[in-house]
Amino acid sequence: MASQSLIYAELLPNIRQISLAVSLSSPSDASTRVTVTADGISITLAHHSDTHQLRLPAKVSVGAAALPIQKQGVTTLSWRLPLDPKCSLAASATQSQATPWSATDLKPGSEVSCRECNTVIVSSGAIPVWKDLPSENWAEMMELWHCHKPEVAGHDSHHHDDAGKADEKGLAARGYGASSTISSQGGVGFVDLTTLLFAETDCHGLTFSLSGYEQGSANRQDLAEAESRNLNVCCNSCHAQLGFFNFRTAAVTLLKWQVSSRSTSTSFPGIPECLAATLISTISRSGSSKSLITPIPESTAAMATASARTSTNQAIHIWVLNSGIVYSSSGTAQCTPAVKLLYRLISQDEADRMLGGVTCEAQEVNLPRMAISEAIRCLDDSNLLLPSTERVFKEWRVGLLRR
Repeated sequence: MASQSLIYAELLPNIRQISLAVSLSSPSDASTRVTVTADGISITLAHHSDTHQLRLPAKVSVGAAALPIQKQGVTTLSWRLPLDPKCSLAASATQSQATPWSATDLKPGSEVSCRECNTVIVSSGAIPVWKDLPSENWAEMMELWHCHKPEVAGHDSHHHDDAGKADEKGLAARGYGASSTISSQGGVGFVDLTTLLFAETDCHGLTFSLSGYEQGSANRQDLAEAESRNLNVCCNSCHAQLGFFNFRTAAVTLLKWQVSSRSTSTSFPGIPECLAATLISTISRSGSSKSLITPIPESTAAMATASARTSTNQAIHIWVLNSGIVYSSSGTAQCTPAVKLLYRLISQDEADRMLGGVTCEAQEVNLPRMAISEAIRCLDDSNLLLPSTERVFKEWRVGLLRR
């Protein structure tokens, strides 16, 4: 890509402009021309004998115009293009759904299969109902509401013990104490940001293991005495890790990017989309735009080989800049809604020190090691879609995660 010219366009909805940048393969000269097409939805770059065209994220008002090149002999050009006054952003990709595969997206009764080999894990018709799980802090919020709700005539206020703590038994009886958890239900598929949760009786074709497929068993009861709260769940056919079994919830949890199902969407969510949804949810919940993506502890996800563990034994420090952009690049085929962020790779030890610090602003997000490895690859690839002058900011690299 370094030997080719690169075009990058990003929609700035708040100021109704498009930021356009061009990285040339050689210094600009008299042959270099950048022109907006007559319909205002694409630009054409001509440089020496090469010609490139890029569709813009939205229609601009400067159709059929050559953009001014202020200085010759440079390799980077940039402009701000105003949007067409009639261009509505209400239906644009900036309003795209933040969560891939919500309960309303998945079709009732649809089967769930391994994405790698198409082996059916949940049979057609076994799940007539899909339900979205509440946010991660649902129990704490319900406890706060119950303990501090306004006084209502005829209702006794909630009692606290001598230490000022809420009566956990009373809260648990209502189903939202701090120790409360959501358990699996037969015939119901629960949907989280990154996973699908099923009752064990609704699943088949799986192997349960504390480590890899070879050490597993198709009968989970063989591992019922395991001390770990989670088991790894693998496909019987291709041996790919599909998710986990949680003893506390008695549920099979399948990773969205490892399975297929029928939905209203034409595409299946991958790791970038799921991580983007998690980051957006984390910001909404905590107010912090910084996150630390760390591996799930080995006791619950010891799937990687020794060599793979070495290469992925790191965390990703992420700082979200904008959670709702739309960009197009000559390195991709279409306009893409995305989260724009800064990221840097750090060791697990550094991540632990940051999380243990009193002033740590970052929120911890856990993913399987192999998912972190794939997320790093996607971020590195997205970094190359940006102009060379916009790829690095101090010790951070700039990346894009598809929404």
